Amino acid sequence: MIECREDPRIPIELPVSFGTIGQTELRQGTMFDISTGGCAVLSPVSVKPGAGITLWIPAADLGSPITVSSAEIRWASHGEFGVEFMSLTELDRSRLRRFLDLATQRSASQY
Repeated sequence: MIECREDPRIPIELPVSFGTIGQTELRQGTMFDISTGGCAVLSPVSVKPGAGITLWIPAADLGSPITVSSAEIRWASHGEFGVEFMSLTELDRSRLRRFLDLATQRSASQY
């Protein structure tokens, strides 16, 4: 199968918090890959493709979480879902790129 992603995904295992639009409860999951355009999350929370969410990605190396203020669930299956990032502030977009650089360096040093 040919990979058709615009942005390469980086494998990662990281707790993530998210909220679905219209819900006040903060939910938890585990992010298992990430790119500049989106991520995949493992969570027992049932979500539907097309639903809007907000994500808070912990970034200890950067001092505070990266906030993805607008994202959309693209697929959901068997306790996993894929997210496309729709809107980040310029600051959070820059912080996300730095976070990905650090994650890539860590991943490369493990081999």
